[in-house]
Amino acid sequence: MTPTTADRLALDDLVHRYTLLVDQRAFAAVGDLFTSDAELVLPDPPSSLQPTVEVLGREAVVTALGRLAGFAATFHAVVGRIADVDADRPDRATGRVACEAHHVSTADDGRAQDLTWYLHYDDEYALVDGRWLIARRALTIEVITTGPVRKVRS
Repeated sequence: MTPTTADRLALDDLVHRYTLLVDQRAFAAVGDLFTSDAELVLPDPPSSLQPTVEVLGREAVVTALGRLAGFAATFHAVVGRIADVDADRPDRATGRVACEAHHVSTADDGRAQDLTWYLHYDDEYALVDGRWLIARRALTIEVITTGPVRKVRS
């Protein structure tokens, strides 16, 4: 079922807030976007680009996402999103988010490089106390590229 305008706006905000908070390294705040019993399923690149590694519970999600702090910078750009509310359970929704995720690190030669994942999230959302939260997120990587970085803001 197509979400109401209010639900669509709230789900859009949730998706964009996630990416911005991750890039700001505000991992505890990112955790607040997940249900307490949330599931995050991650790939294990380069051996697997499919979601295979399960992380269960809000605290474990925060810990898993906290590993991104090891990069000099990250930048996540949402390039598309769809969502549908469950007709039988209007407090549940599913969605898919297309994203370009840049992860800047230092290469062996000391130069900055950009590890880019072109990915999508398959999401399940739950309406909890009037607020949409991520109940399950499975990340699939479609393409991985690397390239040079000219400058990183410090």
